[in-house]
Amino acid sequence: MTNLNILIVEDEILVATDIEESLEELGYSVQKAVVTGQAAIDEVERNLPDLILMDIQLKGEMTGVEAANIIRMKHDVPIVYLTANADIATIEKAKISLPYGYIIKPFTEKDLQTNIEIARFKFENDLKSKMESDQFNRFFAKEGHREKDLILDGENGLEKISLENVFYIEQGEAGSVIVLADDEVKTPKSMDECERIFPADLFVRTSESYIVNVEKIFIVKFPEIIIADKMTVIPVDEEKRALLESKIKS
Repeated sequence: MTNLNILIVEDEILVATDIEESLEELGYSVQKAVVTGQAAIDEVERNLPDLILMDIQLKGEMTGVEAANIIRMKHDVPIVYLTANADIATIEKAKISLPYGYIIKPFTEKDLQTNIEIARFKFENDLKSKMESDQFNRFFAKEGHREKDLILDGENGLEKISLENVFYIEQGEAGSVIVLADDEVKTPKSMDECERIFPADLFVRTSESYIVNVEKIFIVKFPEIIIADKMTVIPVDEEKRALLESKIKS
């Protein structure tokens, strides 16, 4: 279980205190407990939490749903609602802000933990999909400019990789291994997925097991090439040779 930093938004002080104690007992960190929607917005602006527990019916001018909508427009953070009302009308209002969970009061520590862990799991998967969508990870030459970084999932979560630092990619036991200058990143993505994600003007598939950065090629001696600095010998399939030669010449 990850040590998540959680913001509590609850206007009943005793309830907020009880939630804070439960979270700490479960091993989470409590960033702060605030009582109004505006206070929640201000706190998120100061320090983005890993997750927000938001009471729907807050006292004051702003409801929890309204506060959640404002937060969601500017920040990627999972929000789990807390409420004593389980009626359809309340749920329909809450759905507008796309929450990651909905906990009915009173609840147990187990309810709290289960909803938090599911919310965080769903959020991380949504974030990975977003990061790896065309909007974030399409690499192309545009007005002489090529994107320099790639974000994808590695063993320790999302990894930001500089394309200039990638020498080659090879097939691993459970996915692919991205070989960098002084390190490597293991990803569950297949070689076919990596071929689609990495920009085709820079990376070429030389065989079923390898994709190379053409700028890192030191020696070409078909049916093999040698990667600069690493001096790694990489095979080149006959059907890949023409494409590789065209990329090297360009």
